Amino acid sequence: MDRGRLNMILWPVALLLVNSLWSGISDNAAPYEINDYDHAIEERTVSLGGVFGQERSMPSTFEFEFEALTSDGGSIGWEIIDKQGQIVAQWSGELGGETPNWNGELMPGTYVVKTNTDPGIITEQTLYIQPFAPYSIEGHVLLSSMLILFAFGETIVRKKGGEYFAKKKENAPKSPVQAPFSKTRAGMPEDDLALLEDSPWRAPKSL
Repeated sequence: MDRGRLNMILWPVALLLVNSLWSGISDNAAPYEINDYDHAIEERTVSLGGVFGQERSMPSTFEFEFEALTSDGGSIGWEIIDKQGQIVAQWSGELGGETPNWNGELMPGTYVVKTNTDPGIITEQTLYIQPFAPYSIEGHVLLSSMLILFAFGETIVRKKGGEYFAKKKENAPKSPVQAPFSKTRAGMPEDDLALLEDSPWRAPKSL
């Protein structure tokens, strides 16, 4: 398989993988423990920060359960109050009844979670916030655009680089190839004569 066809397969896979990872991140919820069964019920203050300082409402879920320690019944309830003192969410009921989770949206800011119960009742409460969910679409668009631009950039750089090195190789000067040794042409009288004249040995002159 050539490189071009391999890239055509790998880039869509990378695009799908990146968007799947972002979907997992944007759907992830950060838990804020308000009360648990091991401690007495307290009024909790929760500070919710926006992503990159942006003011967008964040999907929120408030899960809670109540149990009795010394009584078989009683009134139970809770309130979520913002910093202006306004009640943004609340619920009330009777011990032993259904306790449905609350689902809504909360703006970044400071909130007070107030729990109201009769004596002898304990509770477990957890607030879940999805801070990246408001930016789900923007995240998909941004990551996809960056990956596509990177793919085009990589293709252009690879193509231009190949052309540059091919041109450089083509214009490089070619050095002549020389044989390290030259063979003596045997049998030619002029060559034999030249060898004899250059020899340091001379035949003795006759007297």
